[in-house]
Amino acid sequence: MTLMDDCRDAIKKGTLPPVFKKTDLEKAGISDEHDNLSNYDKKNLGSKNLKVLDSEEINGETYYNF
Repeated sequence: MTLMDDCRDAIKKGTLPPVFKKTDLEKAGISDEHDNLSNYDKKNLGSKNLKVLDSEEINGETYYNF
């Protein structure tokens, strides 16, 4: 499975909130050893409506919106 598949499954199961921080991945048991999450929204091209993941920094903490 890909990281995005793991995130999608965890959100459906309720172990990961739809808006999450990197530390929430660890709590949900999802491994991101190569730090792919931090770049996924920047590498994913296409219109904003087609993107799977967006990020926003709030008070120095990056939050991801699936």
